[in-house]
Amino acid sequence: MQGIPSSAEMAGLMGSLQKGTVGYQTPLVPAGGSQTAANISPLVPQQLAQTLSIATSSMNDLKIWPMLAKVQAQNTVVEYNRVLSHGGQHSPFISEGGNGILNRSTYEKVATKIRYLAERREVTDQASMVNIIGPSADAIAEETRRGTESLLQRLELNLFHADETKDSNAFNGIIKQVVDGGNTSDLRGKAPTALYLSEILGHLYSAPLYGMVTHIMVTPRILSELIKQTVHHGRHDQIQVNSGQITFGASSLSITGPYGPVQVVSAPFLERHDRIAPALGSSSVFEGTLDTPTGTGANGSITIQAQVNAASKFVAADTGEYIYRVVAVGDNGVSAPVDTGAVDVDAAGKQVTFTIRVADHTKVKYLRIYRSAKDAADANGALLIDEVAVSGQDTVITDNNVNIPGSSDILFLNFSPDYMCYYQMLSLVRRPLAQISTTFPFLLMMFGAPAVKLPTKMFVARNAGVNTSAGLDSVSDPVLLGLHNV
Repeated sequence: MQGIPSSAEMAGLMGSLQKGTVGYQTPLVPAGGSQTAANISPLVPQQLAQTLSIATSSMNDLKIWPMLAKVQAQNTVVEYNRVLSHGGQHSPFISEGGNGILNRSTYEKVATKIRYLAERREVTDQASMVNIIGPSADAIAEETRRGTESLLQRLELNLFHADETKDSNAFNGIIKQVVDGGNTSDLRGKAPTALYLSEILGHLYSAPLYGMVTHIMVTPRILSELIKQTVHHGRHDQIQVNSGQITFGASSLSITGPYGPVQVVSAPFLERHDRIAPALGSSSVFEGTLDTPTGTGANGSITIQAQVNAASKFVAADTGEYIYRVVAVGDNGVSAPVDTGAVDVDAAGKQVTFTIRVADHTKVKYLRIYRSAKDAADANGALLIDEVAVSGQDTVITDNNVNIPGSSDILFLNFSPDYMCYYQMLSLVRRPLAQISTTFPFLLMMFGAPAVKLPTKMFVARNAGVNTSAGLDSVSDPVLLGLHNV
């Protein structure tokens, strides 16, 4: 294209930008109107419900998002009434001619705030005008698909783990909502058994909870542990021969409750992808800067100590030296990590405390805290134990060994819309942004929030581990976690 482009050439360029159902600029006047009006036409967002369904069905790792009932939200705050009690449990019998005792139900008004999720992507004008190598010849369509997958993966992760006390822009995930309802247990790193899961199902179905679970969600490692138990402890041989092929274990596992079988579902995103500490010197800041945390001592040194505290869950078997690794998390990414010195937890009942400073704390939402294995030489391969909100320059970190490194949660859920749903204000939409350079920028947006309406009828078993009798050294063993060079 040489010199001043003709109207025909401009029309061809606009056609190239519109290929692949990309969001584009539409004329302010009917077809055949002035070219000037078309040049100042508004940007039009496009509905990507079809892309959403295609991407979702191809991403087999997503489990809870496809299973959640979607309920349309008409406002940024959704209110509903939760029945706490149908009435008193006094005698229903009356004497002849009596009129009975007045009874009342108890209700609680609950509000769910709609939250806003987005993924910003861009494609250069040059890339949008030529074919690219791969299954999708359209660069914008390809970037839209990859952005959709990234956004849905992060949505899936946060549907489990999000906590608005650590990120004011986030919703509360399902784990947080159920735990706040009070139905929890603590396995303290022990491996769950089918009998244990069955007992929880019976507990939930009994008075006064009357909860009927439809699915038990576990991490892939916990499901493997349960399958292993069915093979080792089953009354019959669980190794099957089908058409000459040998199958070890069951392909589908259910736990029988008082009302029937409950399927166990493996949910990969229930396992935190960031549970392993990043390497020293590494960071993932995508825009701007994010200060590396330091201590409050001279030259940024970190003072760390262990003192007796009644809330501590450190036991005698935990005594030893530990090193902590800390990163700061902000809107623009994750900072480079900083390590503490070794602290000696020399007895049961000790609490570890230290203070972390972030110079520009306004860019930081929370700190991720990792703890090394006992008596490790360094914090390489340390595992996530907590996330602590940042409200000022200095943040005090306490470790009472509440969260066992390398463990995970087991969720007992009912996916009926009366129990739990996802309030959706906006499905997946691609919205073009203003072009200020020779790139096509756009946002992929979703507005919504999960709501656990009846948390007392669900359950979370915390700190579930795996049985290491099969030869694995530890649930926190770096080799087990894929860190072969640590």
